[in-house]
Amino acid sequence: MKSIHLHFRKAVAALTILFSLVAVGSNAQDKTKTISGEVLDMTCYMASGAKGDGHKECAATCIKGGSPMGLLTSDGKVYLLVENHDKKDGYAQAKTHAGEQITVTGTVAEKGGVQSIIVNEVKGKG
Repeated sequence: MKSIHLHFRKAVAALTILFSLVAVGSNAQDKTKTISGEVLDMTCYMASGAKGDGHKECAATCIKGGSPMGLLTSDGKVYLLVENHDKKDGYAQAKTHAGEQITVTGTVAEKGGVQSIIVNEVKGKG
């Protein structure tokens, strides 16, 4: 009887470890995505919904002045653009495309209800 209990305990322990590893692995999945949309200056967009060609010059000025940037997708989702400290060029390049359509590749994250993409690479449309 002790032998059965010992084997059962070992099996349960092994299954527990296996499920724990699977759970950790699924949470650590690579969330790298490529997303396309319009570069927004978040200040004007959040305050008044400003976007598009008519707001391009203002967006460029606001972003140059330090306004946070976002990416508005065709389905209406907005991602806050976040600088990748190891790959700063992509974020800097996004700043030059205010009010324009771009494609961003990076790590998508959500914290406190805010969606963001940590910018690795940017490709302009056109």
